[in-house]
Amino acid sequence: MVSQFIQQLTDFMGNPTDLTVHPLPPAKGTDPEAVLLYLSSITDASKIREWFLQPVLSALVHNQDISDVAELFVHHGFPVNGSTIEKKVSAIALQLYEGKCVLLVNGQQKAVAVDVSQWHDRSVTAPEIEHSIIGPRDAFVEDIAANVSMIRRRIRHENLIVESFEIGNKSRTQVNLVYMKGLVNHQVLEQLQQRLQATNLDVLLDTTQLADLIVNKGKSFNPFPLFQVTERPDKVVASIMEGRILLLVDATPTGALFPATVTALYQTTDDYYFPALSGTFIRIVRYVGLLITLFLPGIYVSITSVNYDVLRIQFMLAVAASREGVPYPAYIEVLIMMTLLELINEATVRLPKVIGGTATIVGGLIIGASVAQSHLVGNIMIVITGAVAIGSFTVANYMIGVAWRICSYALALLAIPWGLNGIAIGSAFILLFLCHFKSLGVPYLSPLSTWQFKDFFKDMLFRLPLMLHAIRPSIYSQAAKGTKRLSLQEGEDTL
Repeated sequence: MVSQFIQQLTDFMGNPTDLTVHPLPPAKGTDPEAVLLYLSSITDASKIREWFLQPVLSALVHNQDISDVAELFVHHGFPVNGSTIEKKVSAIALQLYEGKCVLLVNGQQKAVAVDVSQWHDRSVTAPEIEHSIIGPRDAFVEDIAANVSMIRRRIRHENLIVESFEIGNKSRTQVNLVYMKGLVNHQVLEQLQQRLQATNLDVLLDTTQLADLIVNKGKSFNPFPLFQVTERPDKVVASIMEGRILLLVDATPTGALFPATVTALYQTTDDYYFPALSGTFIRIVRYVGLLITLFLPGIYVSITSVNYDVLRIQFMLAVAASREGVPYPAYIEVLIMMTLLELINEATVRLPKVIGGTATIVGGLIIGASVAQSHLVGNIMIVITGAVAIGSFTVANYMIGVAWRICSYALALLAIPWGLNGIAIGSAFILLFLCHFKSLGVPYLSPLSTWQFKDFFKDMLFRLPLMLHAIRPSIYSQAAKGTKRLSLQEGEDTL
């Protein structure tokens, strides 16, 4: 009996308010010949009406057999995307949660499910995190099918492979691995496949959550990201063509690229859309910002507390004059200003865009002027704080920027008792720490730690013209080593 089965299904699903039970034809007090089931919150009513209600009701009116629904669809000329499923409560509930419409026919042992899902996704917009002056203006959205389509629009080749997985015991989230056959690192690919299959989660919420479980297995306290998060399809395509692998998660507007290196995290799309010399210049500026963020607070503590004789006497007198009236050591100054800087950074991220910029700028100006006038910190410390803030903002990846700031505080602490020697010791430990890590088997400091200096000078530190690095790097995949991404026809002028 269809009515009894529907009651069991309703109880199994917890009597959801958006579950629609549509008898065909409508009947009261009698068991209907067929029943249409769907969740109204995630289905398209127009598709249900066009694909189901009209042909099925028409067949019932004309006393046609509705047991073969696929044949009924073909007869009426409607698209057939249905599948036959077992008439079990758990199986039908799963189909309903996926946005499908299920047709139950009285007396039949099978049910038919048709995908009529309508997830409420936003349209494709410009990148919100990875801005670029030149280049495409589309970014990933929460619809995984739309994200895959943006990649296929740029790579129209049979070697582009998209593998699908289902992660999450409760969420059943669709996850895709996208890579280029013939260029991919098979060892990295096998590790990703094995770890995805071994992942056991109740609910998968975001790409970074799954990527962290893959590379760190949820046990590492490493602040440095061993994967690269991006929202730009053009960056993804360029990375795939170098042998890297993209991880996409449904309902998440970002993807994760594997493997990742420190140098890859400092590359942006503008580096390649600008002329080679301009791209190299802005990339070097980015690395200078890293050095300022990492070392400047510790150096200030060193020269004001331990290493007084490192700089010229005129500069040291200027530093002493700026600290006149400050009642505590220099490292307390650094602690106060770095804490205020972190508060301003966090406020900038969390406040709404309408008031975020104004509030943080005004707050920074007021705080900077007030602490200097009240002799809580010296004027030179204000300059150093501004330089550190600007240097931290030049980072291309926010996650690694936070990691460098943590290292900066560690170096400042080591500079309190040992000065520049403490900074040198701390820098050595940071370097050894980074050398220890691998991103799915690829050294994190490649190509420096692997002695691949040719790749380092071609496209890691510098950005040479395209004709000078037409050969793909071998950092991410040995299969891509020596292959060309650009070739000229015989006799063609390189200019």
